Amino acid sequence: MHQHNILNDPLDALGPGSFDLVCSRLLLFWLAGKQEAAIRRMVECLRPGGWLVDEDGDWGTVAPVDPSHPFYAPFHRTWQGGEWWASRGYDPAFGRKLPALFEHCGLENIRDEASAEVVRGGSPWARWWQETLEGIRACEQTDGSLTEKREEAYKVLTAPLTDPSFWFLTGLLHACWGQRPEHRPQVDVSG
Repeated sequence: MHQHNILNDPLDALGPGSFDLVCSRLLLFWLAGKQEAAIRRMVECLRPGGWLVDEDGDWGTVAPVDPSHPFYAPFHRTWQGGEWWASRGYDPAFGRKLPALFEHCGLENIRDEASAEVVRGGSPWARWWQETLEGIRACEQTDGSLTEKREEAYKVLTAPLTDPSFWFLTGLLHACWGQRPEHRPQVDVSG
C-alpha cells in the first residue's frame, strides 16, 4: 500500500497520466478551500479517457422529519440548516458543486447522482453519523476550539441518534464522475 497526500506530495510517485480510474469517497469535503486543487491533481493522474469518481455529501441536508418529536426543534435550532458546518469553515452544500468543479478541471462526460434516506435513531447510518460528530468533537477538544456552547451543540445533535423514535433525513450523498478528454489528433484544415 502506498500513502500519498494529493495536495502536497509530488505526483511523480503516482505516475501522472497512468491511471484509468481515480476515486475518492467522503474526502474532498474535508479539504475546505482546496477541493479544486485536489481535483486538478487527481485529473493529472488520469490517462486520456480515464475516469475520476468522487462521492461527497451535502451535509447540511441532515434534518429530523417529525415536527412533533421533542428533539425536532432543538436539533433544527442547533443545526441551522447546515450552518453548523459553515461555522467550522466547511461548505454544507459541497457535494452538489462537484459537477461544476469537475468541469472547471477539464473533465467531460460528467454525471452526478445523489441519494438520501429517511432513517431512525439507532440505525447504521445514525451510528455512523454519531461517530462522525464525536470524532469532530474530539478534534475540537484536542485543538482547543471546543467551547461550552459547542459542547452543548454536540449533545443536542447526538442525543437523538440513539432514539429509535427519531426519524431524520440523511445527508445527500453525491456520486459524481467525469472523464479526462482523449487525445485528439490535430486535423489540418488549411488545405
